[in-house]
Amino acid sequence: MYMNAVRTSCVRRLSNWPTVLIVTALVHWGGRTVLSQSTTGPSRAAGRPNVLVVFDDQLRADACSLYGGRNITTPNIDRLASQGVIFNNAVSICPLCTPYRGMLQTGRYPTHSGLVLNWVEANPRQRCIAHVFRDAGYRTGFIGKWHLAAGRQKKAGKHAVTPQDKQRIEQGQAEYLKENPETEYVPPGPARLGYEHWQAYNFHSTFHNAFYYEDAPQRLIMKSYETDAEMDMAIEFMRKQREAKQPFFLMVAPHPPHPPWKPQDCPAGYLEQIRQDLIWDPNVPDDHRLRQNPLPARCYYAMAKNFDDAFGRLLDFLDKSGLAENTIVVLTADHGDMLGSHGRQNKMVPYREAVNIPCIVRWPGRVSAGKRIDVLVTPMDHFPTLCGLVGLQAPLTCDGMDLSGALLGTKRIDRDAVLMANYVSHWDFFDSGTNWPEWRGIRTERYTYVKWLDGKEELYDNVEDPYQLKNLAESEKDSPVLKRLRVRLAELLADAHDEFLPGTAYADWYDDERNLVKTALGPVER
Repeated sequence: MYMNAVRTSCVRRLSNWPTVLIVTALVHWGGRTVLSQSTTGPSRAAGRPNVLVVFDDQLRADACSLYGGRNITTPNIDRLASQGVIFNNAVSICPLCTPYRGMLQTGRYPTHSGLVLNWVEANPRQRCIAHVFRDAGYRTGFIGKWHLAAGRQKKAGKHAVTPQDKQRIEQGQAEYLKENPETEYVPPGPARLGYEHWQAYNFHSTFHNAFYYEDAPQRLIMKSYETDAEMDMAIEFMRKQREAKQPFFLMVAPHPPHPPWKPQDCPAGYLEQIRQDLIWDPNVPDDHRLRQNPLPARCYYAMAKNFDDAFGRLLDFLDKSGLAENTIVVLTADHGDMLGSHGRQNKMVPYREAVNIPCIVRWPGRVSAGKRIDVLVTPMDHFPTLCGLVGLQAPLTCDGMDLSGALLGTKRIDRDAVLMANYVSHWDFFDSGTNWPEWRGIRTERYTYVKWLDGKEELYDNVEDPYQLKNLAESEKDSPVLKRLRVRLAELLADAHDEFLPGTAYADWYDDERNLVKTALGPVER
């Protein structure tokens, strides 16, 4: 009955399309198979806009001037904002590298894609955003950090709780390295999830003389600082597509300002531009190590400043080449960094510094210049939204919302809340209750509500208390707002088939080489 309903829906939708070549495919959705469709061939892409998505790693929203940043200026991000739509409420709903990338590529909740932590293999059989654009005649490309493969952790096991685990992990890494000297190489084919052009690596933190791969397991070395080199690669890719008169869909994913935050890891000449007396948020304790020794935080801002300059060169190329007029540009980030707020560093927590990310969309003549909108946007929304903007059909597997109407000013989007989550307590292993305890939460335009695995609750009014200093769940335990958000959280968890399991439970979703075998929807065929 389920399959019949899906098939009928698809046929009804296709009957309203103009006469074009239709390709139907059975796409695996968790434990089920559903019908998806796409059109193929360059004729379909003719006249459609190019799409450029740039997402920086660990760039929190308020590092940028337009979101209130005070430690550096970001004139090039501001320039894009003055020409496009700014989302005031862009939320990294699972603030961790691989889950974000999984949501971006699949449009699905991590519980549906299975990508709940780092260093796991994405299911190559699901239909992703690059598949849709490639099949519509776009030249697809990915440049930068991928992090949707198991890489060096392929045989490192799935847990890291005890001291004995460290030795086992190192032995597993060494064993896999001996078999596969280029552990961070992702070969052409299904594992690239629809991307044809490839100048990428799965993971590393080498920002000078950084290595990357193309279509052979041979390290290529970037000729300049990583972010600068990747922008150069992007410019060259777009130049070639312009000469070939072929529309492109390109994602660029620089790694800095991700740690390590050391002077030797900064781009030359940038640390000197960063003020010695950093301006700290009021929720950063006076005795926090970053306030006592601000050098790592200054390195963070040096890398972020370099990103802005490099991004500016990308915008300059679009303007001078004539591509800007017909190119949709999206600028965002995978998550932020706490930088000492609430006494914490890194990500994987529900607070504003980790989950608030920049999100700007520019399409000259089509979206309003300098407009701010409050609608909540998640990483899952980019897939259906970009499809909606260019007139392509996103697959039925997408959990995200098409926000193209909000961008174009043609449709009011009423979205009361989005689900947030941290599924495991270690970013690389299936652990529970350690440094980053598991939690679920929701964000509305005004409130953040969080429930931790141990049952503790937090509620913040982000308008009246933007630095989340007062936990209303303690002072207003029976408030109507808290009761309503508890109910809404339960509803959203049901939508995501999320049983709020401890992090150790998700180990069963993967085999011993970190290949996905099941999700919350059931077994996965490989």
